[in-house]
Amino acid sequence: MSYKILVPEGITSRGAEILRAEGWEVDIHQKAAPPEELAKMVPPYHALLIRSGSKVTADVIEAAVNMKVIGRPGVGVDNVDIPAATRRGIMVMNSPQGNMVSTAELTMSLMLALARNVAPADASMKSGTWDRKSFAGVELQKKRVGIVGLGRIGREVAQRCRAFNMEVVGYDPFVSPQALEAVRVTLVSLDELFATCDYITLHTTLTDDTRQLVNRERLAKCKPGLRIVNAARGKLIDDEALLEALDSGKVAGAALDVHTNEPPKDWRLAKHPKVLATPHLGAQTKEAQERVGTDIAVQVRDFLKSGAIQQAVNFFSLSGDPHDQMRPAMLLAERLGSLVGQMTTGMPQRIELNLYGELTELDAKPILAAAVTGVLKPLLDQSVTIVNAVALAKENGVVAAESSSTTPVAYSNLMEIRVQRPDQQHSVAGTLFGGNHQRMVELDGVEIDAIPLGHLLLVRNNDTPGVVGAIGTHLGKRAINIARMTVGRQPGTGALMLIEVDAEVPKEVVREVAGITGVREARALHLG
Repeated sequence: MSYKILVPEGITSRGAEILRAEGWEVDIHQKAAPPEELAKMVPPYHALLIRSGSKVTADVIEAAVNMKVIGRPGVGVDNVDIPAATRRGIMVMNSPQGNMVSTAELTMSLMLALARNVAPADASMKSGTWDRKSFAGVELQKKRVGIVGLGRIGREVAQRCRAFNMEVVGYDPFVSPQALEAVRVTLVSLDELFATCDYITLHTTLTDDTRQLVNRERLAKCKPGLRIVNAARGKLIDDEALLEALDSGKVAGAALDVHTNEPPKDWRLAKHPKVLATPHLGAQTKEAQERVGTDIAVQVRDFLKSGAIQQAVNFFSLSGDPHDQMRPAMLLAERLGSLVGQMTTGMPQRIELNLYGELTELDAKPILAAAVTGVLKPLLDQSVTIVNAVALAKENGVVAAESSSTTPVAYSNLMEIRVQRPDQQHSVAGTLFGGNHQRMVELDGVEIDAIPLGHLLLVRNNDTPGVVGAIGTHLGKRAINIARMTVGRQPGTGALMLIEVDAEVPKEVVREVAGITGVREARALHLG
């Protein structure tokens, strides 16, 4: 498929080459468009690569009727309405690894400059004044530094602080002590960190829980003479509380690369004599810009080409070996789900995924998302993808559940999908031969052998002589070629027939087949 990609704020030349090498149309602009203009631009595009200047609001996402993925170089995705994108089934990715080093190095630059009063000393020199005594500083050696947020960047900072012979402690409720052994960080409570540290540096994401994490209450408990560095998100700090602590002398200084508003609307903090302020330079190195711009282009390309999910912020990341192992199972689940979804009249109450054999070794949640996607696509008039399928099921009162079982089955791997309504229940089972060759092996309790792909004609009929021949004859008269047929007996006296055909069966032919003596039901299905 040929994709159209919109890049409102430019991209690295290497990133553009990667995308255009696929034969895709890449429209590159060099200036961010306001949301109302961006909303007018996005409808034809399948992918959007943005930087910090573009605001992808709910209105923009609503207009992005063909959008599959939004890519944002670097760590932050604050300028994307993630819930709106998720509801629309749009994958959102960032590329956090490319600017790790640049942000960590800037953090150390700010910490050193803050400790040694580099900026005011430089300003004094430029004014023609030689004044050594006014700019006496402090050392980093043997000082205690507290790192709030111990993800990739936080750990990079920890390593560098260790090189300066600092005592490093940290706070992160989502990281295990084992993950920090290599960088030798001691986990402490947030209260202890503020009360005992000489330096605090922030490297956490902005959430409802971390907004204004640095506030009056915590600053009141801090060690006198604390110095604060923020190269993460401006809204992690209560600006008024920090101003008060700086004026009182409780906080000796602050180095701020990020700000509550960018550019600031209130310049008091940036202009404060105890504040070293920079205009969000964390990722602004030649090397980092090249890495993150190229990384996000590769991620978007791989997602559009093969479904590989790297650094997703609203779904599971699946790339490399995990993707290669998971992808065939997800494809099978979506196709089997689509089959029972097309067989179901009305929204189901419950969708169940059951895994057996080797499939139990995989994470069931992405497979469940794929199965629910398949079931809901024929039943909803909106875009359904693996990103929003489970959430849409919940919104529509559908329970989506998965389970794994070690019960011996006839195949080395097997998945079963069950769809239940008060008035009906359908089930389908499938397996993977040789790792990725798909087969349906059971439908509504009937053993079958069919490839879940292309155009199918499902027929339920009386288990009496002549019915199969009559159906084949009628299809032949209507120039519909049968590629493959599987027939099985249902419990009782009925039979089930699944006919693989070369093209879509017209509705009038389906009605004619349903009228053949002995036929109880005929239904045309299509599995992409």
